[in-house]
Amino acid sequence: MAVVRGDRLSHLPDGDSASEYWDIVAHFDSKHDLFARFLITNEGPGERTAIATWQLIDPAGKPTGFRNGRREKRWTLSPNGDSIEIGSSVFDQSGAVHRLEYDSTKRGIRVALEYSPRGPVAWAGFASDPFWFDLLELGTPVTGTIWLEGMAEAAAVSGVISITHTWMEQSEADLALRRIEFSSTDSGGASLFLSDRTAPSGARESWLVVARDGKLLHETSNFQLEIGDSPNPKSSDYPTPDELRISGPGIVEGAIQIGPALADINPLEEIPQPFRFLLSFKLRPHRVWARASFEVRLLRLLAGQDTPETVLKGSGITAITFTNPLPPKLTQPGN
Repeated sequence: MAVVRGDRLSHLPDGDSASEYWDIVAHFDSKHDLFARFLITNEGPGERTAIATWQLIDPAGKPTGFRNGRREKRWTLSPNGDSIEIGSSVFDQSGAVHRLEYDSTKRGIRVALEYSPRGPVAWAGFASDPFWFDLLELGTPVTGTIWLEGMAEAAAVSGVISITHTWMEQSEADLALRRIEFSSTDSGGASLFLSDRTAPSGARESWLVVARDGKLLHETSNFQLEIGDSPNPKSSDYPTPDELRISGPGIVEGAIQIGPALADINPLEEIPQPFRFLLSFKLRPHRVWARASFEVRLLRLLAGQDTPETVLKGSGITAITFTNPLPPKLTQPGN
């Protein structure tokens, strides 16, 4: 298949195990956090099953999970693939203003967000396997309302949103054992994005992006990423590191400090039956979102130009996704 990059549209490849999804991380000045995934997959019974999963974290740190799942022809994808509607869940990337919505009076949850897309639209040039990953938004301003049952009225919110798009021809379990993604959440200044994918073989690919106001300042996969120890490495098949340490050309040094989990879930529990039962034969997944802080010292913020050392620091969210438990050989420090 011809691989088109960075156009935001649906690109579900052919194949019985093909999948694609958009991951969304939003942080608001009200101290709410929102994590969502819109998934289209051929895995499980039938083809083109669509699932939307959400985690809303309130200012006190309480998570609320909700979801929609539909079989083929019971959900809607726009003709050109830029808008998806799955029951109460809507992700519309058409037009000058994009929308992210969940509206269910029955469940007592309404979320309505809008943002004007500004990018940066960027992607890593990895070609090791049929796994494609685009960064669509990083630190883009977002506004809207959030209402939960018991609130007298919807709360107006504003903050930043980051969005990635991933698609693959094979089952993700065959291509990515663990994915780590960090998105900075500070308004104004430069934004940082970091991703690291560990294949079942243990091979890793990492990518770093720095952007400001939607413009790409620096991106590289030519650096070293050391994954720090889990606070409880012997107690979990899904170790969450406490630090990510960065070094490489143009980077003097950098670190992302990972705090306690905001949400910690088994993604299969978010998937309706019978998909959950069938996928459980191949997958034992786990997902964690945690607040994090970062500081990175860079020498080059513009390609080909030497500049004085620049220090970037701020806050963000680290998302860690496992498709299966890490084997012992990969739970050692630095892996």
